[in-house]
Amino acid sequence: MERSVFTMEEVKFSLQPKSTVSFKKLNMTYLTLWTVVVVNFAGIISVLYAMLANVTTESLSKIASTGDTISALKTTFFSIIISVSIVCIIGIPVAYMLATHKGFFYNLIEVITFIPLILPPSVAGLALLMTFGKHGIIGEKLSQWGIQLPFTFFAIVIVQVFICMPFFIQIVKNGFDAVETEIIEAAKVFGAGDGILLYKFYIPVNIKAIFAGIILCCLRAAGEFGATIMFAGNMVGKTQTITTRIFSLYQYDVMQAVALAVIQLFVLLIPLLLLKLFFKH
Repeated sequence: MERSVFTMEEVKFSLQPKSTVSFKKLNMTYLTLWTVVVVNFAGIISVLYAMLANVTTESLSKIASTGDTISALKTTFFSIIISVSIVCIIGIPVAYMLATHKGFFYNLIEVITFIPLILPPSVAGLALLMTFGKHGIIGEKLSQWGIQLPFTFFAIVIVQVFICMPFFIQIVKNGFDAVETEIIEAAKVFGAGDGILLYKFYIPVNIKAIFAGIILCCLRAAGEFGATIMFAGNMVGKTQTITTRIFSLYQYDVMQAVALAVIQLFVLLIPLLLLKLFFKH
């Protein structure tokens, strides 16, 4: 039997304008979203302020002009140039294969490709040392030819390639996945093979994704520490990067370490801003 009696609250709710109810819900949602944004923003700003408040122009100029810092900057810069170039040469074809081919075999390749993402930095460094070290599965063969990779400049490059490759492949693959299949099928009808499809269609269409991958790889490589210090070491003028130099300074002069960290922060903001401007225009 249908109920014919309504409570006072039900009557009031039914008479209330729907727009008012929606407006209140919208206000609560908007307020919640802004609360989350403000909390996140305040957390980041407080961390940045804590660093900047303890830095003076004198300490910045002092640490920036030292020979060890300049050497670490050069090592970081040149290692990133080489490693990101290698990542692009290898990563783009791999991303293409994973985006255009399906099946158990390619899924397995994708899972293996992304393993470096789940490895802690220290574990990644240890794994590379066990692979390319004097008694490693590859390093033992190389040592017979007089080639030693650990604790050299090339060890830094290997670490950066190992760490950055999954990031780059994932970003580029996502871009390749978005290419319209109708265009690709039409190109195949006219005899386009994988080479033409990759260099004439996929790469030009996804140049933004590739550029984003390059910038993010540069940022990731510049901030790498754990795997680098385990596999490449922290030798001044040889394998010391900006991050490992900050660690060395922290051992005896925290303020100098903070000053160098601020310099690194502003240097890394440049590619981040370039990425933002590139996507904006």
